[in-house]
Amino acid sequence: MEQQGRQFRFELPDGWTVGEEGPHALVLRAPGDVAAIVVFGLTGLMMPLDPLQFAVHALRDVMRLAPDVRFGAVGPIAPRPGYGAAAVAEVAYTVMSPLGPVPCLGLVFSNVAITYGACSGVITLASARAEAWPAHASWLPAAALQAVNVGPNAYGSTAMAAQMHGIAAREGQVLAEHRAWSQATWAAVARQRADVDARQRDALGPMLTGQQWDADPFGGPAVRRSSTPRVVWVHRDGREVSSDDPSFDPRTPMDADWRRVDR
Repeated sequence: MEQQGRQFRFELPDGWTVGEEGPHALVLRAPGDVAAIVVFGLTGLMMPLDPLQFAVHALRDVMRLAPDVRFGAVGPIAPRPGYGAAAVAEVAYTVMSPLGPVPCLGLVFSNVAITYGACSGVITLASARAEAWPAHASWLPAAALQAVNVGPNAYGSTAMAAQMHGIAAREGQVLAEHRAWSQATWAAVARQRADVDARQRDALGPMLTGQQWDADPFGGPAVRRSSTPRVVWVHRDGREVSSDDPSFDPRTPMDADWRRVDR
């Protein structure tokens, strides 16, 4: 359900609560602290940082999320309105609870803008306990990306926020732009993960089944064959011969209408 807080407009999943909300940060918590959404921004850093560097600085140095914050695969994404560069990264960390250490997994979206020698940025973290992350990974990041700071002093600088977002003058437009960005960003991330899964399945297929799809050298539809032979030759009349010897060639001066299958 969409909520309007003192500083942020955001989607609050059913049963979740607002843990913190201020000019710099928004924290949303799931029941039992199984999962969380964190949005955190800084303005006017006197050092240029790329999106990953800003995420590292925000999570490790400023927020001190955990002593063992680790980043996995990183990929560029389209920056949100008002920012010049952005990336999404896998993140893992461990938090301490009364029952002991709790491993967590998630995704962090980082956006940065560099103007007049100063760097400003915002991260959006969607994470959950490691055992619960598979159940949250398909929807939690998309919900997290809906959060946008519409306060008068967004991320600590009224002047910079007004320059970057134009919040006071065009809040409705900013919200519409941000919503379009968040939807497009999560769709791109979902497509990327689906492509990776498909490539992994394609790579594992020959190993598990002993078969692979081969293109027809005569332009016909692809054919599924055993992946064992080192070389396969196809005749225009439909005959096939294969061999474990990669130098094997069935062509003769009297019958040259054979083509080798690319494998």
